[in-house]
Amino acid sequence: MGFLLTKNTKKYLSLLIFITAVVFYVSISRYDIDLSKDLIILIIFTIIAESLVIFTPNHGGVTLSFGVILPVAVLFGPSSAILCGALGNLLSVYKMDGKFKHLFNIEFYKTAVNTANYMISSAACSYFYIMVNGSVGVQNIYTSMLYMMASALVYVVVNIAITNLFLSFMVNNNVKEIWLENFSGLIPNVLGVSAVSIIITLSYLNFGVESIIVLFFPYLLIRYSFQLVFDMKQAYLNTIKALSSALEEKDPYTKGHSERVEKYSAILAKELNTKIDFQQLQYAAIFHDIGKIGINDSILNKPGKLSDEEYEQIKQHPSKGMNILGNVGFLKKATKIIGAHHEYCDGTGYPQGLKQEEIPLESKIITVVDIFDAVTTDRPYRKAMTDEEAIEILRRESGTKLDPAIVDKFIKLHNEGRLI
Repeated sequence: MGFLLTKNTKKYLSLLIFITAVVFYVSISRYDIDLSKDLIILIIFTIIAESLVIFTPNHGGVTLSFGVILPVAVLFGPSSAILCGALGNLLSVYKMDGKFKHLFNIEFYKTAVNTANYMISSAACSYFYIMVNGSVGVQNIYTSMLYMMASALVYVVVNIAITNLFLSFMVNNNVKEIWLENFSGLIPNVLGVSAVSIIITLSYLNFGVESIIVLFFPYLLIRYSFQLVFDMKQAYLNTIKALSSALEEKDPYTKGHSERVEKYSAILAKELNTKIDFQQLQYAAIFHDIGKIGINDSILNKPGKLSDEEYEQIKQHPSKGMNILGNVGFLKKATKIIGAHHEYCDGTGYPQGLKQEEIPLESKIITVVDIFDAVTTDRPYRKAMTDEEAIEILRRESGTKLDPAIVDKFIKLHNEGRLI
């Protein structure tokens, strides 16, 4: 997925940097940083935890470094927590797409937003703890444990909020959908990390920094459970993509069709500049014809005109697609989009005869792109039309079957040569 630094993204990044500078100045003027051996060890563990990135489906990433930052925020105060968060991010080294990524080969804006995020989140966590506890350190074990758990949640909420907003600008998606796509399944794991983080804090108070070395290994096991959440999601996607590939083997005339529909839909969605569930649109575009796997080969590859009965079977493929994907939770909206990608604005589509606003915007986008790509490729019953003939079909159906705003934007993109 390509990322674009839009005007709003740049404004958001500038605001983050400004807030970070203010927070750092206020913190350093009130709380000194004591670079003791213990703090240095905790910073090293933060760097290690930050280097073990768990990548999310939306090309983002999560780490468990907050579980080490929390003890620093509680025991050493805001300035030390800010330093710990900043160094953990700046000095981390992780593997992405087969290459090691570090400060010197990561895009500046990513380094800036991540560093600002960690510094702001660490400060928020520490200041919240001081506010409810009355001071840095542990006064009463039982109440401080509750305060630490609450402080961990503050850190996570602030961190995810900043990340969500940034991703919403970068991928033109809304905050809610990014949350559901990337972070909603992590709450149990976050609570587990917070509990281990509290144990680390209490162990440090009773046995010193050496005890953290022992506890760091079970901490890494929790990180593994995080990874399993995303691995399971990716396994679902890979399975469905295998089904999609199987469909193209059944119907060789449509080979590459889903990829082109996904590509054109993504370009068109960005150009429309409206609230679109970008990630689910891409999933739906890739899998929009997956229901055809349940249609007889003789119908899919029939060289002549379909009979009424055969056409009725073809019309079942959106519903069949919904049935195939219906139990995959994170594709819930994509399933609805797929089910409506043959619905038309005038109500003459199938399978439900939806009209106008009853049809998801994402489905309307796929419909326009699907028609264009379908008629400009060879099929068993006809040769491919020219692009000009396909554009004329879109113009003719605009305002009746097809959304005119989407058609106009698609034609504009085509005429400018941007559908490549």
